Amino acid sequence: MSVPEPTLVVYSKSQEVFERAIAADLRQSRVDEFLASRSLQPKSRKAYQADLRIFMDWCDLAWADVSRRKVTQFKTFLLKERELALSSVNRVLRTLKSFYRWMLLSEYVSADPTIGIQQEKLPDPVAQDLEDEEVLRIYEAIGLGKVVLRDRALFSVLLHGLRAEELSRLNVGDYVNGELAIKEAKRDSKGEVPLTKLGIQDLDAYLAWRREQEGELGLDSPLFVSYSNRSQGKRLSYWGIRHVMDDLAEKTGIDLHSHRGRHTFATNLIVKYELDPILAMELTRHRDVRSFRRYTNRKNKLAAKRAFLKASEELD
Repeated sequence: MSVPEPTLVVYSKSQEVFERAIAADLRQSRVDEFLASRSLQPKSRKAYQADLRIFMDWCDLAWADVSRRKVTQFKTFLLKERELALSSVNRVLRTLKSFYRWMLLSEYVSADPTIGIQQEKLPDPVAQDLEDEEVLRIYEAIGLGKVVLRDRALFSVLLHGLRAEELSRLNVGDYVNGELAIKEAKRDSKGEVPLTKLGIQDLDAYLAWRREQEGELGLDSPLFVSYSNRSQGKRLSYWGIRHVMDDLAEKTGIDLHSHRGRHTFATNLIVKYELDPILAMELTRHRDVRSFRRYTNRKNKLAAKRAFLKASEELD
């Protein structure tokens, strides 16, 4: 039996680059399929993509070849070399874990290398609520501004726990019978937000003023509009709201951003109104008990102080 002559296969650098490009395309196609399988808002989709891109830029292995040891090394890379905040490290790891759970269910991998990878322990978050005196100072500063009725209504609505993006998306038709209907929200936290008498008064005054300026407002008309030279009459954007808050922060000297209104609302529900946390979470539309703990912790600390002072007076 004759032995065939050996054939020399030339493995060029260009071929290696080509095969790596194919592997990279396949990895990205899995990510694209994963993102398409989830109901994500554009901002969340972009965040998921960015988190997975960090891993793909660091590791060029195929998804099925990634080991638990490799994921552990990746976590060390995020902590030691990228020096990300612990919360950011945990977010990237959660994204990677979620991706691999989907890969396992989709039978693209036979094992999940993220199992057993622990997230970093974080200190309990602290509520960034505004003090009553700070709220009054902000209202006073609004009274000295150029668009008083709009900015007062805007701040009053933020004090009902709305996120800036939710406020920006509101239309006139979303305000019915003293409530605001939140139809698009983070983590699908849609719902109705009942307004206080002050909130209704401020919003009604603003809309009445707008009707004097514009005539009848359509249901699809933006609830809050811009009065800047560049976007006069258009929907007030997230960045427009941020500009209003930055201007008030400069005038009052208060560290102010729109989310502090949400913190203030949640804290008041728990501390001032003493609502059951489950009911308070329904009103704030929180979906994560852990993120809401900052407000219940605040209540527990105040309750402990009051109990101590009451007991010490009785002992004295």
